[in-house]
Amino acid sequence: MPGTGFSQVPHQERRSPDLGGRRRRLPGWVLALLVLLVPLLVMAGCTLSRNNDRGTSAENTADFVTASGRGLVLDGEPTRLKAVNFSNLYHRNLNGAELLTSEHHSKEDFARAKDIGFNSIRFAFDGDWYVDSPQVFWQWLDQNVAWAREHEMRLILDLHTPIGGFWLDPTSDAVSFELWTDPRLQQQNADLWRNIAARYKDEPTIAAYDLLNEPVTTDATGEQWKLLAQQLVDAVRSEDQNHLLVVGGIYGVNGGYGAAGVDQHFLVDDDNVVYDFHFYEPIKYTHQYASWVEGPVQDGGRYPDPDTILPTGQRVLLPGSRIATGSLPTGTSGWAAYDSGIVTIEDSKAVAAAPLVTAQGGMRGTAGFDAIKVTEYGPDGTELRQIINDPLDRDAAMGWHEWQYGGESAAPPKFARENAGHRDSGSLSISNADDAKAIAGWSNDGHLFKVVPGNKYRIQGHMRGQNIAASGSSAPRIALQLDVYAESPGAPGNGFLARDKGYLAHEVGKRLQFGIENNVPMSVMEFGLVRQAFEMQGKGGSRWVTDMLDLLAENDLSFAYWEYHGTQMGLYLSGTGQPSEPNQALQDTLARGLR
Repeated sequence: MPGTGFSQVPHQERRSPDLGGRRRRLPGWVLALLVLLVPLLVMAGCTLSRNNDRGTSAENTADFVTASGRGLVLDGEPTRLKAVNFSNLYHRNLNGAELLTSEHHSKEDFARAKDIGFNSIRFAFDGDWYVDSPQVFWQWLDQNVAWAREHEMRLILDLHTPIGGFWLDPTSDAVSFELWTDPRLQQQNADLWRNIAARYKDEPTIAAYDLLNEPVTTDATGEQWKLLAQQLVDAVRSEDQNHLLVVGGIYGVNGGYGAAGVDQHFLVDDDNVVYDFHFYEPIKYTHQYASWVEGPVQDGGRYPDPDTILPTGQRVLLPGSRIATGSLPTGTSGWAAYDSGIVTIEDSKAVAAAPLVTAQGGMRGTAGFDAIKVTEYGPDGTELRQIINDPLDRDAAMGWHEWQYGGESAAPPKFARENAGHRDSGSLSISNADDAKAIAGWSNDGHLFKVVPGNKYRIQGHMRGQNIAASGSSAPRIALQLDVYAESPGAPGNGFLARDKGYLAHEVGKRLQFGIENNVPMSVMEFGLVRQAFEMQGKGGSRWVTDMLDLLAENDLSFAYWEYHGTQMGLYLSGTGQPSEPNQALQDTLARGLR
């Protein structure tokens, strides 16, 4: 378990500014000399800098980036942090004692980043590196602060993986959520930030402290992160009133990524905060072929793409065009395949469709749903494309949200994301949807797609039942279905937007509502996409990056591109060492957009 070897650093060591991290006892003759010299220096108009060993002139708080209204300011003028992420091999099981010999980057990489047009580095670290070797950890941070200062760059210190917590790769053997239930681990992370704050409180080369990367809690509401976030804020502020804090939203609940129905952002009790979100929309496009995505997604399409859409308003249902499988029978049945067959959409008003799982007509017992596929065919029956192939495993199920339409709300059904399914780690279920006048269901807005009247469509998947019985006078109807929609006049794009800059603007705009409503700044400390978007013909990676940079500028957002070194998303694809394999198309696009 990471972090079990941690011992709390003594209070006096946390407050020490020297490079070794320890307070040294001075000889008596030196103390006596200081007693004589300090009054003379004061009379002469001189002051002693607490941080002369790091060459900073940070007694003037105007040197620090701070929050002001919905933006950031530096020396009284509006500013933006334009950063690239140094991931620092956080995912390579690096031991803290190895930091000074790490091959991730050198001093020259700060110059390379600046030449492209960045003014900052979001600088990732693993809390366990401090546990492994505090002295090396401080030497490593001090070295990088010095390199950043030399090249007039700023650092955003990013606790990418905390002491006692790791959820960034759900398939890893190192996954741990003990941070959320162990007060000792929470205190150790708070102490780490307190130590950092004490050491660098007067260092303006550091632009901000990013308190925790992409929190995924084990509760259902994200309250665990809200409480820990305030604890970390308080820990920093006990030592440091200067630095901007970056507070991210809730990225997942119930131990998995995805927080449908949960407000992602929340305020902490501090005025000098920027509220952050990461942006990889549309995820199927930005992460296609990524090895760490389960599946993985083999082809996420292109950008822009007029055939891929998202909803922007109230949907207008065309019930006569619905396509559905047969119903799950009463009684108990194991996982079985269900298929709607190939059906033509004939209504000329049809513009979009989306898959749902539903239970209606009054049902007792539990119905399970898994492994949904949607396929499109031409008028002659020729297969055109597989639109949806959702395994509904543990991760994919987090993108679905439950709902009930009609009936009484006094006795709602039970909805669950199950930990097992048909040949995988997850599925969805609905239990005891007793109200015969109501429809209970699960849906996923990310699965909305454009339809062509005259083309044919098919939905397939698996269902099972446990003690299914009617609660009314007739058998319940439990099925997989495609609901088909017409335009929604008055909504943006008449209810649907294609995958283009308007799509990105709409998604960014939704996330910015928190900043607008609370008059606080927001940032995007991660955005980026896979190398295939630049290397494969017609994918449009440069266009996506250009549109994103435009939107970030239009909304006055600070940001950090993911990432500097990385074999799949990097500006340099070599992963480590000297940047021998540049993603030249990406670098050229960034250089144009950052000027």
